[in-house]
Amino acid sequence: MVMSAVSAAAGAAATVAGALGLLKPTKAKLKCKPDNLPAGPAFVECMFNPTEYRLTQTLTVNANQSTTKDGGSPQFGGTNAMTLTMQLFFDDFGSPMGDVTPKINTLLSWTKPTKSSKEQQPPLPRPPLVGFEWGTNSQLRGFWGYLTNITVNYLIFSMTGTPLQAKVDVTIQGQQEQFGAQNPTSHSINSRRTRSLVDGDTLQSVATKELGKPTAWRAIAELNGIDDPQRVPPGTVLLIPTLADASKGG
Repeated sequence: MVMSAVSAAAGAAATVAGALGLLKPTKAKLKCKPDNLPAGPAFVECMFNPTEYRLTQTLTVNANQSTTKDGGSPQFGGTNAMTLTMQLFFDDFGSPMGDVTPKINTLLSWTKPTKSSKEQQPPLPRPPLVGFEWGTNSQLRGFWGYLTNITVNYLIFSMTGTPLQAKVDVTIQGQQEQFGAQNPTSHSINSRRTRSLVDGDTLQSVATKELGKPTAWRAIAELNGIDDPQRVPPGTVLLIPTLADASKGG
């Protein structure tokens, strides 16, 4: 009877702990957005959840010079891409054939243009968009961006030189979908505005965000006298055509 009571109590405790997620913590993962998948794995599950991560959001404020007001008149110049940074720890020391490089090689491959992006018409070579999934944090839900930095620090090696442990610093620059996409109807169709390119921007992505039409990249290129849409460096200030003008081009 005593053993039965103990077993019942243990079972009840395990049920409660399981319901609270205490027995098996949710594993964080980095994953690629389905619309531009790489040739290899589409996600990497973290061996150990990060102990911290950092979200950085900045905006641009320009000031026009004025003879009557010190510092000029500040003007909002746009919100920059959000940056997510974290350090991941990989450890395969306990495995008979331990090797942490497969997961790290997958992350490194996500910094290169995918085959599907090269085969688009027109070709728009770009790496996959990467997101970070862990729990129910609403700030991370819908956040997608490009891996702009991967720094690998190998720590422990096998007798044959195979890396068994590594710390990997990861930076993802992007934006949350609910904030990044703009409804063209929220702007006057007869107004023109400018947009500064940041790392990861393409004419097609700018056309999607600003005008809601990926094909409007041609109108943007024509308006700004761009002959090669693949060679527009970050920092370039583009004049965005009106939605009416962009629609004339199809």
